[in-house]
Amino acid sequence: MKLGVHSAIFVKEWSEDIKPYIKKCSEAGYKSVEVSLLGQDFYKAKEIGKYAKDLNIEITCTTGLSNEEDIASEDLEIRLKGIDKLKEAIEITSLMGSKLLTGVIHCAWGVSNDRGFNKERKFHNSADSIKKIINLLDEKNIKLGIEPLNRYETDFINTVEEGLYLCSLVNHLKVGLLLDVYHMNIEEKNIVSSIRKANEKIFHIHIAENDRGIPGSGSIDFENIFKTLKEINYSNNITLEMFIQANNPTSKDLFTWRNIEKDPYEAIRKSYSYLIQYL
Repeated sequence: MKLGVHSAIFVKEWSEDIKPYIKKCSEAGYKSVEVSLLGQDFYKAKEIGKYAKDLNIEITCTTGLSNEEDIASEDLEIRLKGIDKLKEAIEITSLMGSKLLTGVIHCAWGVSNDRGFNKERKFHNSADSIKKIINLLDEKNIKLGIEPLNRYETDFINTVEEGLYLCSLVNHLKVGLLLDVYHMNIEEKNIVSSIRKANEKIFHIHIAENDRGIPGSGSIDFENIFKTLKEINYSNNITLEMFIQANNPTSKDLFTWRNIEKDPYEAIRKSYSYLIQYL
């Protein structure tokens, strides 16, 4: 298992140059950095990929779809826009030298007007849309990680069980799950049991404390989580995804309404000191 950091811990604007943050993460001991593709383009992708490679930092990528790009929508035109957006995201992910694209890539980011209704139709619309990008995933050798979110951020896929159901409908080795302990702490009856249930379908892990702050400062049982990950032989990245800065342009997207931690650099250092004991 390798520890990484999500660049959204630092950025105030999605379009910011994240290269200085990659260097800070490397200096703090982390082996990977997760890049939000919001605000990125093909030119930036090449720059970021080269810079990270020179520092021996692995890049993982994440993105989210808008309402106009919702691949679970009943509107075919909207689904096609979403498919095109995912294809572009796969190309950018490849240019960065990354082999993983995760996030809210199965529906629009946010609670929809359906308010939880029409889920079965959404599952099939989403699965059919994902099937249309499988050839590109195979060509670029990139895995897709579907992220279940908590009920306050989506009305579609909230749990591991629902995520696994979508994976079963797609039925492809390149499609699995990103499990986020913060969301699981809200939605799962038992985090450890859900990790065991997902098992080999876990492509990526996000961690943060129950308030999305520094791990070990709250109520989440990280000792048992890491123990279980070792038991199922999980060997991929574990990314620190703390959304801790309020009053920034990105804060609205990240649902951060108060400063959770004072200093992002100090937060990643403290997190590393705590988490390294479990690797």
